[in-house]
Amino acid sequence: MFPILAERLAERVDAVIGVDTHTDTHTAAVLTAVGTVLAEITVPATNDGAAVLLAWAGRQTAVLGTGRRAWALDGARCHGVGLLRVLRAAGEYVLEAPKPAAGRCRRGGKSDALDAVHAARGVLAADHVASPRADGDREALRLLHVCRRHYSDTRTATINVFKSVILTADDDLRTQMRGLSTLRQVQHATTLTTTSGSGSGLDRLRRTHLATLAEQIQTLDRLLKANLT
Repeated sequence: MFPILAERLAERVDAVIGVDTHTDTHTAAVLTAVGTVLAEITVPATNDGAAVLLAWAGRQTAVLGTGRRAWALDGARCHGVGLLRVLRAAGEYVLEAPKPAAGRCRRGGKSDALDAVHAARGVLAADHVASPRADGDREALRLLHVCRRHYSDTRTATINVFKSVILTADDDLRTQMRGLSTLRQVQHATTLTTTSGSGSGLDRLRRTHLATLAEQIQTLDRLLKANLT
C-alpha cells in the first residue's frame, strides 16, 4: 500500500488515473506524476465498462515505465462505488478525489473530462488523501447513520405538520387533544373516526389526515427503534 501523503505519491507512481463518475458513464483521464494529461476515455458505468477502463489504463501506464499507478475517484462513495469494488478486486490502489474548494472557479469551464483531470491533480496536490471504503463495518455504520438521520428528520417534519393540523382544528378536537403529550396525541389520532356523518366535510378531512400522519409517525418510531438493534 502506498503512503497517503500527496508529496510522496508522485515518487511512488508513474501515473494517476482520475475518474469522474456518473450514473450511466465514467470518464477517465491518465496523468503523469507531474500532472501532464496523456489520454482520456469514457466508458459505460457497468462491470464491462470497468473492465475496458482497466485494460485501457494498463496500456496507457505501461509505456511510462513500471506501470505503477493510482486511481483518483470523484464520487467513490456514490456513483463510483461499483467501479471502486472492481478496482479493489483487481488489486488497484484507489484514492478518493478531494472536493474542490467551495466557490472556486475552474479555469477552462466544466466537463466530465476536465473533472477527471481535476480529480487526478487534486490527489497529487492535496496534503492528505483518503482511501475510500465501499463495504465492511464502516459502510454498515454509515448506512445506519444515514437512514437514522433520515427517519429522525422525517419524523420531526411529520410531527410539525401533525401539530399544525391540530392547531386549527374544531373546538371539539382541540379539547380532546389539549393537555396530552405528543405520544398520546398520536395514539388518539389513530382512533379518530373518519366514517361518521357528523361534522363538516373539513372536519372529516382533518381527522382523516391526522390519522394518516399519526400512522406515519408510529411507523417512523418503529424504524428508529429497529435502527438501533
